[in-house]
Amino acid sequence: MSKIGGKFDRVHLIESLLEPSRQIVQGYETIVVLTTSGDVRSGVQAKQDANRVHLVDAAAKTWEIDRSDIVSIQSSPVSTMPNNLADGLSKQQFTDLIAYLETLRTNVPNKFGAGIRGPIQIPEGYTIETIATGFSGATAMEVLHDGRILVCEQSGNLRVIKDGQLLNQPMLSLDVDFYWERGLIGVTVHPDFPNSNWLYVCYVAKEPFTHHRISRFRIEGDVAIPASEEVLLEGDDQSLFGGNYPAGHQGGAMHFGRDGKLYVSIGEQTAKQPAQDLNALQGKILCLMEDGAIPPDNPFIGKTQGKYQAIWAIGCRNPFTFAIDRTSGRMLINDVGGKFEEINPGVKGGNYGWPQIEHGPVKEKDFVGPIHYYPESSISGGDFAPPSAGPDLAGRYVFADFVHGWIHTIDAERGGEAETLVSGLRRPVDLRFSPDGALYVLLRNAWVVDDKFQTDSGSLVRIGRKVN
Repeated sequence: MSKIGGKFDRVHLIESLLEPSRQIVQGYETIVVLTTSGDVRSGVQAKQDANRVHLVDAAAKTWEIDRSDIVSIQSSPVSTMPNNLADGLSKQQFTDLIAYLETLRTNVPNKFGAGIRGPIQIPEGYTIETIATGFSGATAMEVLHDGRILVCEQSGNLRVIKDGQLLNQPMLSLDVDFYWERGLIGVTVHPDFPNSNWLYVCYVAKEPFTHHRISRFRIEGDVAIPASEEVLLEGDDQSLFGGNYPAGHQGGAMHFGRDGKLYVSIGEQTAKQPAQDLNALQGKILCLMEDGAIPPDNPFIGKTQGKYQAIWAIGCRNPFTFAIDRTSGRMLINDVGGKFEEINPGVKGGNYGWPQIEHGPVKEKDFVGPIHYYPESSISGGDFAPPSAGPDLAGRYVFADFVHGWIHTIDAERGGEAETLVSGLRRPVDLRFSPDGALYVLLRNAWVVDDKFQTDSGSLVRIGRKVN
């Protein structure tokens, strides 16, 4: 538990002690190994190499198992932490344990969640205000030029904030698979909106199999017309690829470029190898025309067929989101990594290397490397600061980390060292600048959606410069 204390805030630490198997953090699941001698070993995988698997069991004993002695190895949804652990603690002991685990976020600089220190910290000269609350499983957002803000809820509702109020009626309600990281995961509008009143969404459909679907709908007023749906692209059957957590690494971000084309990011659902496969959409950046047609200049035309000609770049792990500079058209991709979180330049036909290489600095000439990277945890929303954001932010790329709870900025062209803009946020999942330069940040305030998910916990905040 001490190794993941920084992953959770106080509420989720308490939940994890009371119900250890409720939601197990990726990388800390129980691994069960059957050996040739008939022994069964279980524990958290401390590390692995070409010759051995290293497990730490519930008694904190380390087991080193030669791969040649392994008959089978699989993950289990049951935590190594006993369910009745809290029963043996007094109220004071329980409180003290939670307090200790919370300190792990502040005393170790590179620990998961190190940036979450309690009250939100913003720079002098800025203000922060809550615009709306009550979102269930917030995943993505879009700010419209008319002032409305669209927010995706993972369970399938697209919510509308208008004149500072969250409307009761969703703009759109979709029947989606919303397990783990699946659901309604991307939204944008036509670049000529509202003259062209198309709404674009990316979601994970249930039928005829679990797959990404990219669709567009006509908008009338504050609602989309369900019967107007035009499916632009049907993704691949996710059951074909597997993965340690097949419902993870879904991606789903979508934006129009200055070229009028629609770009969409798709994660590799923890299956790794599809990221390099030109006959799979997983682990890719896709490019479509506004009506779903394949652009004739897409880079892999002639190297693959059918819908796979929509592939624009390959080798991504979990490109959770990306952004396109409104002025230059430059793309930066936020790829959730293994050892490092990356911000990569969008390169037509580029290969970002996963899983052939780990995230971080790239030496191989065949792969595109990041302009900025940092040790894990979980990079999330990003956007280019427009000139209207003021001289302190203009020319900067602004991005958040879901676990650390901060917002950092880097030079949008050169990358380099990051500067902290905001800290102390609760699960920032997406962010976007409005035309007037205000920064809107979507806070999920929860980990994942499951059968015990606390609904209505998400919120939207606005960060802007003080008006003298």
